[in-house]
Amino acid sequence: MSKKILGVGSLAVAILLTGVIGLGSSSADPAAQSAVDLSSCDISGKEKSLGASYVTSLKVAGVTCAKGENLVKAYHSCRKDNGGKCANPGLGFSCKEGKRQSVPGVQYSATVKCRKGAKRVKSSYTQNT
Repeated sequence: MSKKILGVGSLAVAILLTGVIGLGSSSADPAAQSAVDLSSCDISGKEKSLGASYVTSLKVAGVTCAKGENLVKAYHSCRKDNGGKCANPGLGFSCKEGKRQSVPGVQYSATVKCRKGAKRVKSSYTQNT
């Protein structure tokens, strides 16, 4: 009889720990949660008209795709006017650019994440040098 109780007790502890670990991992990183809320925008045919050589993706949360496109244009205009960097492109957003991956003397690519409160705009681009 004590073996049954021990087995059921161990199972209960395992289930409890799994639930606690699962809760901790899903709520511990708000940035990971916001990434799930992003919706992809269709920028087909607009890749070359959004300010970089090519904007390869655009995702938004809390704003329309049209507003996301406007922010991307503002970001790239600001980036070009400020020696390749832009933290505040306007429209109340702040932006951070990830590490650039480059082919020296040819082009570089990067991902940009912008936010304004709960609003998010994430884009990727390639710039020919």
